[in-house]
Amino acid sequence: MPTGTLFWLISTLSGYVSLLFSALSIACGLYLASEWAEDNPSHARKACTYTLYLVLLAHPLLAFSGVGVGRLAVSAACHCCYGTLLKRFPFVNPLSLSALGSLAAVVVCHYVWFGFFYENYTPIFQVTGFFLLMIWSTPLCFFVSLCLESDAMPLAR
Repeated sequence: MPTGTLFWLISTLSGYVSLLFSALSIACGLYLASEWAEDNPSHARKACTYTLYLVLLAHPLLAFSGVGVGRLAVSAACHCCYGTLLKRFPFVNPLSLSALGSLAAVVVCHYVWFGFFYENYTPIFQVTGFFLLMIWSTPLCFFVSLCLESDAMPLAR
């Protein structure tokens, strides 16, 4: 066995185990957040609204750091598309125009920002932090709130 093979095997195995634990931690966090949203639907709506506004307010600040205005405009438009889901929150028809538009906006937003980070080298931790705060926070807020419609009373609509 060559000298570095055992080291490579151990580090690769531990990397996969850490990915497994990371996925498990994220799943537990999403489950906890969905339980909280189920118990407090009005607070969940406020959390989604504040998250959306904070991310939209951060977009102009990124323009000062050298990020292209075109990318920021597309990203802000995607977040405005997510805002259309707040009109009938927590009732979201998955086949409605606003829901399908929001799904398309998620794909477009990812495409735009993956392109940016492909063109500009950035360490992976900074990319992950940016994606978590600026791209994933608002859609995850709405994703967690999907359980709310099933628990609502039929006459509440």
